[in-house]
Amino acid sequence: MVQNHLVKELLTLKNEYLEKIHSYNHIREFLPEPRFQSLIDKPDLEKLHTFFRLNKIYYKQESVALGNIPCVSYEGDVNQFWLSSKKYDTNYQPFLPTWGLSALIMVQVAKDLGFENIIDIGSGDGRLLFCGSVIGLNSVGVEIDKDLCDLQTMISNYSNVKFQVINGDSNSIDYSQFALDNTIIFVSALPESGEMISYGIINQFKKYVENLHNVGITLMGSHTYRKYSRDKSVWGWGKFIADNDLRLVECLSLPTSWTLDERKETPYLFTLFK
Repeated sequence: MVQNHLVKELLTLKNEYLEKIHSYNHIREFLPEPRFQSLIDKPDLEKLHTFFRLNKIYYKQESVALGNIPCVSYEGDVNQFWLSSKKYDTNYQPFLPTWGLSALIMVQVAKDLGFENIIDIGSGDGRLLFCGSVIGLNSVGVEIDKDLCDLQTMISNYSNVKFQVINGDSNSIDYSQFALDNTIIFVSALPESGEMISYGIINQFKKYVENLHNVGITLMGSHTYRKYSRDKSVWGWGKFIADNDLRLVECLSLPTSWTLDERKETPYLFTLFK
C-alpha cells in the first residue's frame, strides 16, 4: 500500500521533531509547508494547515526544518475539552487527538480500501471528518460533547470543508439514517474503554440494518496492556474481532497525543465484516 511509505516518512520526521521541539505542551505536532515537500498533495496539505489555524486548541506556531523540509509546529492545550468531555456519564474516553497527518493517512487508507463514507465515533475536534471530506469522502461524526461539536461546526463553516456533526450518544442513535453501504466506522477509543462503545455500535447496527455491504470498522489498539487486561491479543481487540466475525485487513501504527512520549505509536486496525 502506497500509504506505508508515507507512514515511514512521518515516523522518521516525528522522531526528529521531538528532538528539536522541547515543550511542556502535550498537544504538539507538525505539518510540512505545502510548497516545499512532495509527500502529500499540496491542496490537501493547505487545507490541513487551515484546520490547525482555525482550531482554538492550538495557540502557538513555530517554524522548524525536519528532514530538510520546512515545517510548522503547532502547539496547544486540550484541557478545556478534556474536562468538558468527562462530564458525560456515557463518555468512556475523554478527548485527546490523534495527529492531523495521521488522520489524513487513515482516511486515504479507507478510500484506497474502497470506502466512500466514514462515520467517526467520538469525533472530537473533527479532524478525521475534515480530512475525509478534503479527499472526497462523505463524512459524519458522532460526538457526545456539545463544546467539541460547536468547535467542529465552526471549523467546517470557516474552512468551507463540509461534513456532518451529530451531537449525541453513539449507542442510542438511529444508524438507519446513514448510507451504510461502503462505509467504515472509526472508533476513537482504546481497547478497554472502546470495547463497550464498539459492542454497543454493533448491536445498533443489527437492530437497524439487515445486510451490510462492504462495511468496516477501524479500532484504536494498544501495544501495551495493563496487568489485568481482559484481552491481550490483536492489540487488545482479538475477542471483539472474533465475536463479530471481522477480518483484519490493515494495521498502521501512527502518532497520537496518547503516545507522543513513547517509543511505540498507536496501532489502528482496519477490519471488515465478513
